[in-house]
Parts: sequence; structure tokens; C-alpha cells
Amino acid sequence: MASMDKIYSAWGGNAEAMADDIGAQGVTVRQWRNRRSIPPEHWASIIGKAAERGVVLTVADFGPNSDVLAIAKAISAERDAA
Repeated sequence: MASMDKIYSAWGGNAEAMADDIGAQGVTVRQWRNRRSIPPEHWASIIGKAAERGVVLTVADFGPNSDVLAIAKAISAERDAA
């Protein structure tokens, strides 16, 4: 899936760098890459950190079946944490 490649390209394909940026463990981010699926609760953080690196991502980049409710919950959780 090209979208998953686009997501990881913000970090030069380096899962450890992405993990550091979003506050996750490297092994977890590598598992997401291997599964080609990232949990919705991390999307907002990834989109924000990718933007800081000059890469524009949208929720559509996370898959064709992006669940609008999951997206809303992820954004809400991210705002609550800030």
C-alpha cells in the first residue's frame, strides 16, 4: 500500500525515528509497518509530527476504510492530552 510508504517516508522509512517523535516504542511502530496498519488513536500525532517534517498526511493515508468515529476519537484524545 503506497499510503503506508508515504507515512513512513516522513521519517526516511525509519520506524525508530517515527517512534521517538510520537512517543511510542520502536518495536510497536515496526509491528505497525509490518502489519501495514496503524491504530487510529495514533493518527493525529503522526499527522502532526509528519507536518513538522514537511510531509502532508491526511487520514485517507491510513487506509481506505478509515473509520470516521475512530478518527474523531483519536483527535479528541490528542487534544485532551495536550
